[in-house]
Amino acid sequence: MLRLRAFSLASCALLGLISLQVAAAETRVFENRFGRVEVPVAPRCVVSLHDLSLTTQLLEFGVKPCGSVGRKKLFSDALFRGAQQRFDVSGISYVGSHQSPDLEAIAALKPDLIVGLSYHEDLKERLGKIAPVVLLSARETDIKTYAKELADLVGKQQRYQEMLKEYQWVVGEFAKRVKEPGRITVTTLEVYPDGFQLIGRSGMDDVIADFGLGRVAAFKEARQNVPYSLERIGDFDSDFIIDTYEEMLDSEVSTEAFRRSPQWQNLFAVKNHQFLYFNRSRFADTMQGMIGSAYLLLSHIGERAYNLQQK
Repeated sequence: MLRLRAFSLASCALLGLISLQVAAAETRVFENRFGRVEVPVAPRCVVSLHDLSLTTQLLEFGVKPCGSVGRKKLFSDALFRGAQQRFDVSGISYVGSHQSPDLEAIAALKPDLIVGLSYHEDLKERLGKIAPVVLLSARETDIKTYAKELADLVGKQQRYQEMLKEYQWVVGEFAKRVKEPGRITVTTLEVYPDGFQLIGRSGMDDVIADFGLGRVAAFKEARQNVPYSLERIGDFDSDFIIDTYEEMLDSEVSTEAFRRSPQWQNLFAVKNHQFLYFNRSRFADTMQGMIGSAYLLLSHIGERAYNLQQK
């Protein structure tokens, strides 16, 4: 009788293990503009090919990647931008940079899902030999759109809806306080030691659009993510100027000379103390990053007195 009971218990345990393995192996088809991919319903090991946009967004959803690209200096530990200061990143393996992922390091993790961005399309075939690859359009669409796709991919739709609801609430609060937002012009940029680019980190450009804030003519006509020299900075002078610095990479110190220049000091936003300088290590290109940016603009524009240029 004891032997029979022991055999029954062992059989049940084996069946339970087999059931778990079957569940883990269950797949479905995920489809977006990059095609149809058979992906696991409950991914066991996700590799992220962008730290600031994907790794941090996964962590916000409650999914810890087994591997991620990051930033790494010689003889130093890898840095996962946007995630390093907010989440426990121990156990996340470094798999190269977002521009040059290490395929051997990725394969060694034996992932069952790899998530990248549109510019990783050239690597998709080779990565596809390791695990299913899903690419998202984080650079071509707003954060809400790509985050919704990522939430669907990893089964975190409810968490996404909670974040979206909070963001929409902040947008509504701004609308209550600022009746003519289009009159207020804002320039988002990123200063480098030898120039600047028009970049709105942490979803700031999405927030500005959703708040209905205005842009100067030069900003509307210019190209984003291309370098401009210091001499062009006056073309983008606005009521508010927003830049971000990367604390982990000492970018604040390296761009100090730019901000001391006469061209910079003569800007309306700078002279009127309406230059906003935010730490982008705290706010990634994610839903929570966008929510944080929305709260910042609600506070710095919607809840304070400010000056506007004569139009």
